[in-house]
Amino acid sequence: MKRIISFLFAMSSIMSFAQQLDGYNCIFLNSHTNNQWGLDDRIKSSFIEKGFKVVTSRDEISKKPNERLATLELTYSFEIKYGGTPFNFKLVNMLGEKVFEAEGVGNTMSAKADANRACKRALGKMEKLPYKYDPSKTPKLPTPTTEKSSWTDSQIKDYLSSADIDEIEGIYKNMGGPFYKLAILEDNGKYLAIVMDTDRSNWFVGSVKIIFEKLKDKFYNTSYYDDNYSRLETISEINVDGVLKIGDYSYMKIYPITK
Repeated sequence: MKRIISFLFAMSSIMSFAQQLDGYNCIFLNSHTNNQWGLDDRIKSSFIEKGFKVVTSRDEISKKPNERLATLELTYSFEIKYGGTPFNFKLVNMLGEKVFEAEGVGNTMSAKADANRACKRALGKMEKLPYKYDPSKTPKLPTPTTEKSSWTDSQIKDYLSSADIDEIEGIYKNMGGPFYKLAILEDNGKYLAIVMDTDRSNWFVGSVKIIFEKLKDKFYNTSYYDDNYSRLETISEINVDGVLKIGDYSYMKIYPITK
């Protein structure tokens, strides 16, 4: 009975990982070894044969949200050890969620052979999984959607050039911390801070990062998402110099220029 239970558990785990992989079609191979002993080539070949596209630079990852969300970042590590070299790789999606992880061990008389054998065994666990790309299984952004998320920079500036806008509306850059350039625009009675540019790999142009509801004077009830998409609440204030205070964060309005 215990063997049957263990087998069923193993099969359910395999199917679970397979379903998770089905939502992705691109691998970003984040190498730190400069292809030492051909490990990058082995990894790349394994995933291409499985049906994935493989890129080796962050600049090659698509900027389009749907395509970017279908990308997994692969990192790996190994340690040459007497008695067996362990090799581990993991796949993390663009939202920072771990999707798959596997380890293999190599034990020969050669460090190069050990690393390659361990790598091959770890990859073999992925290769055994059934895989078929299914866009319906790709994760969705946990932030609200809005038609204004698809606006171009010129469309945003044209809108902000109109006279009838709230004082919080505009284009902002943050003053410290991870880089964000945000456009705050009115949307159905609320004000949404939409990402125009960022150096965060798990955030996307067009994502809604902050939601404001006007209270009185220069104060706004505020819901915002931190860098890991946890939703937080605070009260924000914009001062006469165009500095927007959101909890511990400050953003400077850069367009239209505050007079």
